Formats: sequence, structure tokens, C-alpha cells
Amino acid sequence: MSTSGLGGGSKKGVNVELNLVPFIDLLSTLICFLLITAVWQQISALTTNASATTSSDAAPAPDEKKVELNVSLLLDHIEASEDKKSTKIPHIGAEPDYAALGRLLADWKARYPSRSDLILYSDSQAPYKQLIKLMDTMVENRFEDVGVNTN
Repeated sequence: MSTSGLGGGSKKGVNVELNLVPFIDLLSTLICFLLITAVWQQISALTTNASATTSSDAAPAPDEKKVELNVSLLLDHIEASEDKKSTKIPHIGAEPDYAALGRLLADWKARYPSRSDLILYSDSQAPYKQLIKLMDTMVENRFEDVGVNTN
């Protein structure tokens, strides 16, 4: 008696080779995207050292209070802060007043000759070229260690 195709007969071999190359390509691409986005999520402050030489200045005495020097680039003015004292420098037309900022930075350098660090805050809508020009103005006035805070 012959059997129908159900449940009987000879069995086929199950030796199947699976091509893993597409899966490895997909996994490599996903890992690259993960690494790139993870790195950009960690950046919240960018520090530039414009001077070619490194200075090994002595650390300030522990009882000496360090004054915070900050410059904020906003859409309609620049705000320069020396601890709690704040100076507002309005824009001339659509551009910041770099000359007035230069005079203020020169005054700060005269009062704090050993300082070379500043923190630059920027509005998220401020043009990139203004941010770079402000950094150049700070370096020209011997504030070589400019930190840009993006928060």
C-alpha cells in the first residue's frame, strides 16, 4: 500500500547555510550611528587653547577668591559679567560692538593680568560668524583660554 505525502517518505536534509554578511553590515551601520550620536550628546562645553605655548603658572592662593569672567552673546546685545557686576553692550545695527567689548576686555586684563580664561555663552539663535568673531576679539585681548558653553 502506498502512502500519501503526509507524514511519511524520506526526509530531506536540513543543512542550510545562512548568509550572515547582510546582518553584519546592518549591525556595523547601527553601531556607527550609535557611537556618533552618543558622542554629540556628551558635548556641553568646548574649550579652545589658542596659544601655542603652555604656561605653568602657579595656582592662586586658596584664600584668594577667583573672579568669574563671562561674556554672553545674545541676539540684540552682549552681556559681560565680572562676578555679579554685569555690563550690557548693545549691538550696532545687526552686529555686536566688538570695539566696546575690546575696551572692556582690556580693562579686565589690566585688573587681572594673570587671567587668561573666559567663558563665552551663546544664544542658540546667534549667528556662528558672530561667535567666532567674539572668540577672536577675546584672543586679541590676551584671553587665550576661551571656553564656549552651549547650555
